[in-house]
Amino acid sequence: MKATKKTQYALRAMIILAREKKSTCSLRIIAEEEDISFDYLEKVFSRLEKKGLVVSKRGASGGYFLSRKPEKITLKDIFDAVEEPIFIVDCIKRGCQRDKNCRASVAWRKVNERVEDALLSVKLSELIK
Repeated sequence: MKATKKTQYALRAMIILAREKKSTCSLRIIAEEEDISFDYLEKVFSRLEKKGLVVSKRGASGGYFLSRKPEKITLKDIFDAVEEPIFIVDCIKRGCQRDKNCRASVAWRKVNERVEDALLSVKLSELIK
């Protein structure tokens, strides 16, 4: 499993929003600070907003802010907002004809669970300290 640029950019941007605490932050500022294409960042934030992780505010002092406290946002929340569900191997996602007799699938399911547990264990608040 490899985190895509989408996930990497989303996490970096969310860290900036978490540091801002009570104010909004414009995408232009985030894009400049993190050297990310503004257009690409807009697409990432569209997904983050649809999943309820960020809120947009229009107007002169507009921008984005977190929808909840950084302690309540996990790396898995961010990952799930911008990526497809995690599956270490395709057969776990789709199932396969050998599933009932496949001893390897037990191992892959355990690995998949550990990856998800690891993503759940990292809170956004830990990354701003």
